[in-house]
Amino acid sequence: MDRLRELVGRYSAVAVLERGSTRALVLERGARLLALSVGGVNPLWVNPALEKVLETGGWNTGGLRLWISPERSFYYEKPERFEGWFCPASLDPGAFKLVHAEPARAVLEGVVEAVDRSTGWRLHARVRREFRLVAENRLLVRDVAVADYAGDFNLWALAQVEPGVHGTVIVPTKRGVQPVHYFGPIPHDRLAVRDDHVAFKIDGARVCKLGVRPEDLPLEGCAAIAYVAEVGGRWALLLMRTCDAPREQGECLDVAKADPAGPKGCVQSYNSGPESGPERFGEIELHFKPAVEVGGRKVAYAEYELAFAAGSREEVLERLKRETGLREVALF
Repeated sequence: MDRLRELVGRYSAVAVLERGSTRALVLERGARLLALSVGGVNPLWVNPALEKVLETGGWNTGGLRLWISPERSFYYEKPERFEGWFCPASLDPGAFKLVHAEPARAVLEGVVEAVDRSTGWRLHARVRREFRLVAENRLLVRDVAVADYAGDFNLWALAQVEPGVHGTVIVPTKRGVQPVHYFGPIPHDRLAVRDDHVAFKIDGARVCKLGVRPEDLPLEGCAAIAYVAEVGGRWALLLMRTCDAPREQGECLDVAKADPAGPKGCVQSYNSGPESGPERFGEIELHFKPAVEVGGRKVAYAEYELAFAAGSREEVLERLKRETGLREVALF
């Protein structure tokens, strides 16, 4: 953590939050939670080429970031054909300032902009992010965006994770869940559907993306997604949870590339692969309720928490079961 702080400190203001033995590194550039030190393990992926990314102004530093959705509208040069994916620098890293820092809390404020390539409309939003270590193993995030924009959008949280040994994403669901295959059919050896959850393999070896519909969540508007893996000889858990999730298909804005007219997910997970470039990582993602109109502007708000742990396989799986209420979980 100290070496990472020294490196990023040469390019950006940083804040280190501490509670007990846990430390969290918040980066002003891009308003990122870049790292968590939990029992000597960081469950978040940090780009091995981090300094090069910082030097060149790239977006992919790693960690937990905030984007806007739908992806098709803002991240593709030719959205009608899902061609020419890119990340606008005005959206990420955007322009943020660390406006408040104390031992267990940091607040960042800034501006993000993006063009909706489907309509030509421009989105301009003022954004506020708050990170708070509320316990030694729990971090609360609050995001709000006030935007000038004629269309619909929602906030989108993405945590990049290290594709360690036995890397598995777990999404608690109702019985009869119908997973959404965002980029095309996910092979059977990478996806397991159980009565109360879906499991998805993270190994950085093949590009796949999983979605879970709001209709398949156990409790309306409440979503959770967890990642467990063996990293550096220890097991780690990272779980994201919110009750600001979409409640039905009409509140989901991010369409699937494989079937844009088909069902949409509000919980998603991405596995990278050689075809996507040299970086190898996974992602656990939450989409939130769409922005609402207030006084002629669009306002989007999301509150969610991260729960995390490190230890033996038994300790981490027991913590996962306590957090999710699952009795058994499928692991890859």
